[in-house]
Order: sequence, then structure tokens, then C-alpha cells
Amino acid sequence: MKPFRVAKAYLRVGLATAGLVLAAGVAPAQEIKLNSWLGPNHPLNSGGYVPFIEKMEADSNGEMQFRLFLGGSLLDSRGTLPGIRDNVVEGGFVVLSFHPAEFPAMTTFSDLAMVGTDALTAAAAVTETVLLHCQPCLDEARAQNFLFYGAYATTAYNIMSSRPVNSLADMRGMKVRSFGGAIDRWLSSLGAVAVNVDATQAYDGLSKNTLDAVMLPVADLSAYNLWDVAPYVTLLEVGSFKANSAVGFSRDFWRGLTTEQRALMLRNAPIMAIGPGIDYIVNDEAIVEEAKKRSVTLIPPTDEMIAGVAGFFEADQADIVGAATRRGVADPEAIMNTYIQLLDKYEALFEGKRDDPQALYDILYQEVYAKLDPATFGMD
Repeated sequence: MKPFRVAKAYLRVGLATAGLVLAAGVAPAQEIKLNSWLGPNHPLNSGGYVPFIEKMEADSNGEMQFRLFLGGSLLDSRGTLPGIRDNVVEGGFVVLSFHPAEFPAMTTFSDLAMVGTDALTAAAAVTETVLLHCQPCLDEARAQNFLFYGAYATTAYNIMSSRPVNSLADMRGMKVRSFGGAIDRWLSSLGAVAVNVDATQAYDGLSKNTLDAVMLPVADLSAYNLWDVAPYVTLLEVGSFKANSAVGFSRDFWRGLTTEQRALMLRNAPIMAIGPGIDYIVNDEAIVEEAKKRSVTLIPPTDEMIAGVAGFFEADQADIVGAATRRGVADPEAIMNTYIQLLDKYEALFEGKRDDPQALYDILYQEVYAKLDPATFGMD
């Protein structure tokens, strides 16, 4: 595939070509190939990959050049991990919970979907938990020739449906796109049927009636063009997605970098963790207004619905621990408790700075990445 240099602003307004590529015009053998199977308008790409690549290329004075494959043009959602492991690409977006056998400890964050729906604090909390406080997480990544680099988090998932959901009782019998773990158990408790498919299949599922509802952030009405097939959006915060490595790298590639290059990679890592959440927040606000113009009915949650979600998480904690234990995780309570404590930490650290992306990046760098020695991190 012939590479194209694409400006960030152009990517933001959208490009229909699924095989969009960013490249530097150098020999392919010198390019750092990254795979994001999401479309060009997705916040992970517009807020994460594109600014990260631009910053890395500028800061390295062009010595590090990147080529970005989008939309599944090279590897799909479940093929990205083996693609990284086998050095088909140097890095890419990996949903950890798609690989519970390979990442039993890190899959715990899928079960924690219902706690921490703020995109910025959740991303920071998962990232610090894994990189500084979870040796089993690092060990299981090493076994896959994989370097966890940081998680991003979405804004709160809402219920987008083909018929109105005005109460939790309305969920009974509905086929709902979910993403596993606690969310599946919550849906089951309501008498709904959880269907675990990629978000990229949301439109087809709703249009063909194989799904009655999907759970996604409001911004994804636009990202996946769901306006016509999901005319109702219940603004109940049911959780958020954070069981991922926004970009993860082949350890073979990482070990081939110089210490100075690894230091630069660590310095710019917060862009990949925090940047997508910033775009999600901005997009959510804009899409709410656009939804009204497109005759999408926005349904406010009732107190009963809000209490039902909170109550389920409290009751489900034993199941979270049990599920992780069955996957072979030795101390899942430590992962859960550390993550929850770090949510409070970053809520305080980010106070008054949410309109300053660089300040957020600097905080995450000082709290996490500055504590990783580029001479030794990922080199074992």
C-alpha cells in the first residue's frame, strides 16, 4: 500500500479510505508500523495516534518515522496482538479483554468497567496500576512479546437503542452489544442478552435487527454513523471501556531502540493515554447538540436507573474477584483496590487543569513514566 502524509486537521474531519496511512517517505524497513483497526475519525486516532506520531517525529528530528494503518486495512481487532508478537507491525491498539487467556490480570479492568467513567482519571489510574503496581500484568505482557504502554479510557457508555429505554425494566429481552465482564452480568440481571461484538459492528447489528441496543459513548453516534439506526439514547452512565493498551509495542522493537529513543517514547506516552479521552469529551458535547438536530431522542436516566447501576457494582465485586481467580490471577483484590484508590488520586491532581492537555500529560508523565528507567524498562 502506498503511504500518504495526512495532516491532523484533515484526519479529524474524516477520510473514507479505510487504509489511511501516515508515513515519512523513508525506506519501509526503517518505518515504525502501527496498527489501529478503528476508523480515522475515532478519538483514539484523532486524539492519540496522530498527535503522538507528529510529536515523536518532531522531537526525534525525523529520526523516528511512523506509518499508521487504520480501519483494519492491515490487522483486525483480534489479529493485532499476534501481529505485534510476531513483528508484522511494531505496535498497535490491543483490547486486552479480547485475550483473557493471555492477559488474565489485565482483563480485570474489563470487570471494572462500571467504576470510573471519567475518561481522564480512568486512563491515568489504569496506566499507573499496570506500570507501577501490577507485576503479574507486566509478566503476562512479557510472555506475549508485548510491551504495555498505557491505557486510554472512553467517556461513559450510554444506551443507544432502536426503541426507547425509560427504565431498567425496558431492557428485558433486548439484545445488547456489550464488552464483557461486569457489563454482561449486569445485562443478564436485567433479563437482557449480552452480545459481545466489536463496536465497528454496531451499525450492521442495529440495522439488521440482530441487536436492539448498543452501549457506547455519545460521540460514537457520529464515529459509527448510528444516527438512523439508534434513534433513542438513554443517558445512563453504565460504565466505560479501559481494558486496553492504546498502543502496545513488540518487545523486539523496543529493545532495538537506543536508550535516548526509549526515553523519548516514554516522555510522549501520556498523549496516547490521555489524548483520546480529551477528544471523547469534546466530541460528546458536540454530538449531544447534533443529536437533537437529527431528531435523536435523548432520555435522561431516572434515579432508580442510576441507583441500580451503582448497586449492581457493589454487589458484583465478589464476582469480579471470583472471575479473576478462575483466570488464575493470584490477588485480584489488589488490582481492584489500587485502581479505585488511584481514581481519587488523579481526580485531585487533574482538578482545575482539565482544559490544559499539556498539564495533564505532564502530570501523568511525572507520576508514572518518569519513574520508568529507559535503560532497563521493557528490556528483560
